Amino acid sequence: MYVSHLAFCTLPGKTHDVEEQLKKLLDMVIKAGGTKARVLRTHFASLGAPDVLFEQEAHDLAALESQIKSVTESPEFQQWTKQMSALLSQPPKRELYLIVESK
Repeated sequence: MYVSHLAFCTLPGKTHDVEEQLKKLLDMVIKAGGTKARVLRTHFASLGAPDVLFEQEAHDLAALESQIKSVTESPEFQQWTKQMSALLSQPPKRELYLIVESK
């Protein structure tokens, strides 16, 4: 099982707007077959840490890649990306983690 994090650093005063936009991404991911997707907002973090995370679990890398491709090729995502870039201080960064242990 894998966890994918997409980290967003927002412009000052734009964190709530990014949260609202990520709810749209959440819907797109679910339509593409994504599971256990959620939006996380930083409550307390070190300087330079992302303000908002989009997190999703996937059983295997092939499933995750298929879902990402399905979402990113859609016209809805292309429009969404244009709206999001105006709210961010830098491009989002993706991290992929293998779940080693879970109870």
